[in-house]
Amino acid sequence: MRRRIRELARRVGLRADARRSVVVAALAVITTAAVVAVVACTASPAAPRHSAGPDFGTAPAYTLTDQNDRAFASSALHGKVQIVSYLFPYCTSFCPLLTGAIARAQTILDRDRLGARVAFVAFNVDPAHAGPDTLAAFLRQEHIDPHDPSWHFLTGTPAAVRHVVTDGYHVFYQQISIAEEERIAAEQQAAGGFLAQPTAPNPMAERAHVDYDITHNDVVEIVDPGGTIRTILSGNAVPTPEQIVAAVRNALAMSGR
Repeated sequence: MRRRIRELARRVGLRADARRSVVVAALAVITTAAVVAVVACTASPAAPRHSAGPDFGTAPAYTLTDQNDRAFASSALHGKVQIVSYLFPYCTSFCPLLTGAIARAQTILDRDRLGARVAFVAFNVDPAHAGPDTLAAFLRQEHIDPHDPSWHFLTGTPAAVRHVVTDGYHVFYQQISIAEEERIAAEQQAAGGFLAQPTAPNPMAERAHVDYDITHNDVVEIVDPGGTIRTILSGNAVPTPEQIVAAVRNALAMSGR
């Protein structure tokens, strides 16, 4: 596990997705086995890096709850390529943008007759506040049918989700108050290091008026049909649908399917 985390840190640039502008490097945290420096969300046009290797480790096993309040086990994903993401339902930045890109990738995969070989897996990084009803509402808002059997927006107890997301996939996430986020942003702006981030409409967030944000590593992981993580998409921009589709094809090719 230690070697895998070091390899991810070396080969993949991880950054945090925050609902408001904030430099999360100030919140650099120590994970179980590595220090992950989390930098600000930016509107940089730079394309995400496509870090494909023969093996980024094995996806963790779990049983969680999906957007329809049904138990879901990772064993059900065997034989499919998984497009794995990490979403905050009240995000007004990268999460809606990323969800839209993944939904458009699904359209391409269906067109190319690959859709039946792919599962779309998202982990809820706000399990303490957002339950299955909220996850289903977020998908509907993003024009995704919550009853689409290909989509699995998963949640559980905070401890269960943390075990899968951070201990299993090594993805950091942390709740921060809006006041603290604004304080950090003001300090960065005063120091000349403030970086703006793209924004995206999220009516759910506007209605909820939450007073916190969830910062998290904004990555997409592609898991092959045998459960091996083959590609990690990360960078200062949301991956395009075409990049996601290419990563799916890569996972199929590397697994010999």
